[in-house]
Amino acid sequence: MTKENIPEYSVTELSTALKNTIEDKFGYVRIKGELSGINNHSSGHIYLTLKDENAVINGIIWRSSVAKIKIRPEEGLEVICTGKISTGYNPGRYAGRSNYQITIDTMKPAGVGALMAILEERKEKLKSEGLFEIHHKKSIPKYPSTIGVITSPTGAVLQDIKHRVSERFPCNIILWPVPVQGNDAAELIENAIRGFNKIDKTSKISKPEVLILARGGGSIEDLWCFNEERIVRAVFDSSIPLISAVGHETDTTLVDYVSDIRAPTPTAAAEIATPSKDILFTELNENENRLNYSVKNLVNIARERILNIQKLFPDHKELFNLKLNELNNLKQRLPSSLKIFIQKEISNFQNSGSKLNLNILKEKIRNNQNSLLGISNQFLNNNKNNFLSYSNRVNSASKLLESLSYKSVIKRGFAVIRNSSNKVIGKKTDIIRDNKLSIETKFGIIKAEIKDEQ
Repeated sequence: MTKENIPEYSVTELSTALKNTIEDKFGYVRIKGELSGINNHSSGHIYLTLKDENAVINGIIWRSSVAKIKIRPEEGLEVICTGKISTGYNPGRYAGRSNYQITIDTMKPAGVGALMAILEERKEKLKSEGLFEIHHKKSIPKYPSTIGVITSPTGAVLQDIKHRVSERFPCNIILWPVPVQGNDAAELIENAIRGFNKIDKTSKISKPEVLILARGGGSIEDLWCFNEERIVRAVFDSSIPLISAVGHETDTTLVDYVSDIRAPTPTAAAEIATPSKDILFTELNENENRLNYSVKNLVNIARERILNIQKLFPDHKELFNLKLNELNNLKQRLPSSLKIFIQKEISNFQNSGSKLNLNILKEKIRNNQNSLLGISNQFLNNNKNNFLSYSNRVNSASKLLESLSYKSVIKRGFAVIRNSSNKVIGKKTDIIRDNKLSIETKFGIIKAEIKDEQ
């Protein structure tokens, strides 16, 4: 065929022919190549290129397919893409443009080694920044009232956590539902972590004291979002302690390194976040027993002290009677003493009467009478003051004895148990040989008798 006989096509005809030929010939294909030029468009579509040593092909992931992609496209990652080859020509819509591209439906790493290389590089970068240092770890609260859970609302993980928490230490659980794999999972998980931290006291929702980030097991591609840098930094920035429970025990993600503690399973995370109510009940019983023993011991010590003080002080009635007798004796001796004193003074006056002028004698008598009256008044006042002083001391001693008496303890609701010999019972074995008891309470004395069990 000569050049003159070559068929003539319009641009539209040629573009349509190429489109039909390429799309009919290849249809769905699998392409292996290295990602580059990734553009996350505001429309939700992702534009990129696939390349090898010698060639480059454009690619697009429509917004409707982005959520189905397990891993987020990253520069330099070698992947295998499945999709449909298209020339991109659409008559009436893309006039003037005709080039071929692959519309990607699925994407996965070309091998585990490619992902591991990226993972190791990212791990070293974050580690060098100090995000994994132990001194950044926060302690988990012992008795949380609210636990925040970040996971899928439909999986078994959430039910496992709720069931285990209800068994151990029932408390409030707040779920922040997120996808746990896929291209948009990392962004939504980051939003959940930061969202929990933004809850303040004015909110109607209680701010959790601890967070659990969890999902079930899966391949490295399934768990890849938990290696995303944005999640790692959100966990590091969290003021709320976070427990990671991602995958099975053998699975490890970067979130596990930055979290405050890593749990091998979601159920184990629930156990770490809550105390065991059985252990709490045991501790409460032990504390109650220790408290009861301490109270009884203090009562016994106080009783012993009261008895010792009672031995040191005489009976207040005897002390009062003693001082009263002394006052009575002084009172009885006063008239006779005054009489003797007056008689002695008169005798002296009579003996010296011849020597004294009558006026001088009368003056001396008046002076002596005044002096005698002053001495008498002083004597009576001294006795009165002594009586009041002794009375006050007796009253103070009486009040002290009353406050230290075991009866004041009984008034507060305690009781004293005595056997038939009026001996105070201090321990259980004192009752075995004596089944008749006297119980002294603030309401009176109650008689009781212990009968043997049949």
